[in-house]
Amino acid sequence: MEYYMQKTYYKTASLIANSCKAISLLADQTAEAANLAHAYGSNLGLAFQLIDDVLDFTGTSASLGKDSLSDIHHEIVTAPSLFAMEEFPELPPVVDCGFEDPKNVDLALQYLWKSHGIQRAKELARAC
Repeated sequence: MEYYMQKTYYKTASLIANSCKAISLLADQTAEAANLAHAYGSNLGLAFQLIDDVLDFTGTSASLGKDSLSDIHHEIVTAPSLFAMEEFPELPPVVDCGFEDPKNVDLALQYLWKSHGIQRAKELARAC
């Protein structure tokens, strides 16, 4: 999970964090205010990505504006899946086999729905 959060920071949260900091600096705020803005943006970006990962499993293609389950079909392991893998040791070998076989997708989703992965990802987003 630590690697996932670090990757998420660099992929999503760093852009938002640095944008918030830049706005603060452009508004002639103090260095302390700029650092607080950066921290706020970092937390916002992490929470945003976590909820985006949840919505990939729970949203519809129409509501998302993109295909649902796109992460799993692109073999991207996100927070809900990582939490599910912690609960079910049978899941990592399925993930390691990849998702070209639809049976693996179905099996992985069965484990995900039985797990607390989505709930835990939402809780982590709230904690950001």
